[in-house]
Amino acid sequence: MEQELLALLKRHEEAARRRVEGLRAELAALSEQIAAAEEELSDLVVTQATLARVFAEGHPGEPEFEQVSPRDADPDDLPGCLPPVVRVATGEVPAEGDWPMLALLASADRPLRAKAICERLEEVADHRHVETLRMRLKRMVRGEWLAEPSRGLFALADGVRAPDRP
Repeated sequence: MEQELLALLKRHEEAARRRVEGLRAELAALSEQIAAAEEELSDLVVTQATLARVFAEGHPGEPEFEQVSPRDADPDDLPGCLPPVVRVATGEVPAEGDWPMLALLASADRPLRAKAICERLEEVADHRHVETLRMRLKRMVRGEWLAEPSRGLFALADGVRAPDRP
């Protein structure tokens, strides 16, 4: 009886391990697709910013694109405007999904905690939402868009600032 139970548990463990491996493979494929889509989006945003600057230089009184200051921008409207921040050295723009957090931190006068950011950006600031946001913020620290000057406090990284507006 004990041997049968152990064998049954072993089969369930192997099945669970196969499911985990399959899900990890799916996650890896989705991560690659997300990275490719974010890169395409970044290219499109840079192109839009460049065209806006070119058109503004060609027709100073008639801007072709609406340009909204990141401090005045509603996070829900961010996809239609220029990015809230860029890397100064390269002109690289962040992933569009990160814009609301970056716009908020760009307008803040001090580093903010994940809970404060969550409360300002989302209607719900329960533990699950705050922890999910904290993971995104940590990813942005690793990507060098944000800095963590002190444990749990987040601010824009050195070399990241609002783009020059035409």
